[in-house]
Amino acid sequence: MLAFISFFAFYFSAFETNSYYQIDYKNFYQLTEVNKKVDWLQPNIQLLEAAIFHCTNEQRVKNKLPLYKYAIDLNKAANYHSNSMAKYNFFSHVNEHEKNMKAFYQRMKQYGGSFNGCGENIAYAEFDYSYSYLEVATDIVELWMNSEGHRIHVLSTVYKELGCGVGIKKVNAFQRVYATQDFGGKRNSVQP
Repeated sequence: MLAFISFFAFYFSAFETNSYYQIDYKNFYQLTEVNKKVDWLQPNIQLLEAAIFHCTNEQRVKNKLPLYKYAIDLNKAANYHSNSMAKYNFFSHVNEHEKNMKAFYQRMKQYGGSFNGCGENIAYAEFDYSYSYLEVATDIVELWMNSEGHRIHVLSTVYKELGCGVGIKKVNAFQRVYATQDFGGKRNSVQP
């Protein structure tokens, strides 16, 4: 019986996480959990990553651009990089700590992504317990929108797919959120 309950709990959480990307940003913003304060002791990383994804697509709608399609391989690459930045305490597109995952295109390739055109945005910001998941995501996307180079990626007409990853590290009384966006253009028909 316990195995059945565990399987059911796993299946339900996997379905719930995947369903974050099955709705548009307006419906996502109406979800109860995205408007709750982040419990930094047990944060819902998948929810925060989805919130960043949807806040990014909101910016695309505001600029009359097509929505980014969610890409699990890009999400995994972005998540990996954000967690590496948190683990090794660095902030760069280049991961000097892991030779085979040094550049963003290596990380994308590692998780199965092969694109004709790709890019990456990174950011970090510190938060306390007063922020909801949506507020954290909004603040991070706003950082990118206020930076010309990052804004170009968010509003690109070349990129079609997006994955967003988050890593978290406690810094004094705050939680530092490292966020990565990995963008992909047209997928190569021959995978590496």
